[in-house]
Amino acid sequence: MNNDLKAVNLTWFSKTSLTNLNAGEGETNLVDVKKYRSQGIEYPYVSGQAMRFYLRESIRRTLDKDVTMCVPDEKGETCGDPKKCLNCDLFGFMRTTKKTTEKAGGATRRVSPVKVAPAMGLLPFDENAVLDFLTRRHPKEKGELEGDIANIEIGTNIYRCGAAIDIRRVGAEEDWADGEVKLDEFLSGKAKLDRIRKVIDGIRFISDYSKQARLLTDFTPDVLCISFQTRYSHRLQKLFELSEELTLDPIRVKEILADVTSYSNKVFFGLISGLVKNEDDIVKVFKEFKIEKQRPDEVFEAALKELA
Repeated sequence: MNNDLKAVNLTWFSKTSLTNLNAGEGETNLVDVKKYRSQGIEYPYVSGQAMRFYLRESIRRTLDKDVTMCVPDEKGETCGDPKKCLNCDLFGFMRTTKKTTEKAGGATRRVSPVKVAPAMGLLPFDENAVLDFLTRRHPKEKGELEGDIANIEIGTNIYRCGAAIDIRRVGAEEDWADGEVKLDEFLSGKAKLDRIRKVIDGIRFISDYSKQARLLTDFTPDVLCISFQTRYSHRLQKLFELSEELTLDPIRVKEILADVTSYSNKVFFGLISGLVKNEDDIVKVFKEFKIEKQRPDEVFEAALKELA
């Protein structure tokens, strides 16, 4: 890995089949979809908190037995040991301490090196959704089963997702003692790279999202761009903007790439056919920057080799 590397940025599209990835509050007999509103139209979204959970569980699936990745307790607090624990190192934490006669109470916090964006649906919800019936079964007092009917909103959509990794903070202890943040590395070399690789690999195989027992769908990247940056910036997150006609703006892509490539050692791009209607125009723009089109799986493999 280049010692000048400061950040890895990922932005991608994922098309789903009928599903409910992240329910809202709903009512007693309604399981709704979380929605945001833009120019008077409702679109579905998956919260950043849910996306972080999905990514953590995807990473957890790949771990060897000797690797520690704690699970939050009933208060939502983690072990607070980033040196040993992947969860606390990569996703940060805040632990509270009780006030005692010897010590003042307070909180210990760690800023998350892994930033995850909410997954924003790009197609209007009402035009791409349906209300499904769900039967809930629960036992009566005498042991018999009874059921009631609930409604569940499900829809198909194309989601824009994103993540960024702050390389300096991975495997580094934060010292806030003097009122400013100082970073002391406790991991370097292969051990640090291995944790970064686990995040990228976790995104490739992201799974364990909500309501998949009856609503199984694929939420892995279909259109993907990854940048290895010498400056910490989230600019790449604005690369893809999908129109109602399912096209990307070549001028916008060119402008964002001109910015990002000026402080990036490597940029990788990939897609599967059929999602973006003007695919050829977008591929030409990337070729202008000497970035060849690959499949998403090839992009992930190339990114992991970059961190070898």
